[in-house]
Amino acid sequence: MNAYQIAMRMEKEAEKAYRDMAEQTVDSTMKKLLLRLADDEVRHFSSFEKMANNESALKDIENFSDKFFAKDIFSEIKAQNKRYNFNQEQVDFYNKAARVEDETYNFYLEQAQIATDADTKKVFTLIANEEKKHHDIVNNLASFVSAPDVWLESAEFYKIVEEE
Repeated sequence: MNAYQIAMRMEKEAEKAYRDMAEQTVDSTMKKLLLRLADDEVRHFSSFEKMANNESALKDIENFSDKFFAKDIFSEIKAQNKRYNFNQEQVDFYNKAARVEDETYNFYLEQAQIATDADTKKVFTLIANEEKKHHDIVNNLASFVSAPDVWLESAEFYKIVEEE
């Protein structure tokens, strides 16, 4: 299996995990965040699929939305002023997702370092950066679902909301 095939498998698994969790999530705001992450994984998959077929994916990657959408989601959660109660399965999911996103980030950086052409190097680097954002988002979600009331009042929440 080559790097593109591995990357496509990783993206497909991440998409499925986010969609499965979104299906189990009753909160519409949390569901929206999970589906956005799943959609990002689909775009990544498509880029790697193009590369596997010797097509350029660089323009697709460069056109990825760079907006930090999570700040809007977390602000919306705070504004709703709801009492959240998450189960251990949800906490475990977000902790695992953060680990997987971190592993994916590291794999893509490694592939960028060993790539022999500039476009491949750039695509792996740009998608790695997106995976780093995903890691930060799901890591914060893990903190949020572990202690929602505490997290919404923490410095981490305000750090996300202030980022542009």
